[in-house]
Amino acid sequence: MSFSTPSPATLSCSLQQSLQEYIHSGRLAEIVYQSPSGDVCVVHESIRDLLSRAGRDFLVLGASRVLAVDHIIMIDGRRLAEN
Repeated sequence: MSFSTPSPATLSCSLQQSLQEYIHSGRLAEIVYQSPSGDVCVVHESIRDLLSRAGRDFLVLGASRVLAVDHIIMIDGRRLAEN
């Protein structure tokens, strides 16, 4: 299973706005992502921040977990990238 790498320009405006709403409200989100070992994982955490480092985007979650946006498949049932 492989996923395309989204960039800020390819994320929809509504999704970017939704991520900012999660950050400001602190509400929980169901986040489905692919781990570095290739496993599909599901977590229920708040999104604390959206960062850009070295040309990549990352979400900082409530438990101080950092996920690369290009590894995230869905947030609350909304697909980030087409596979």
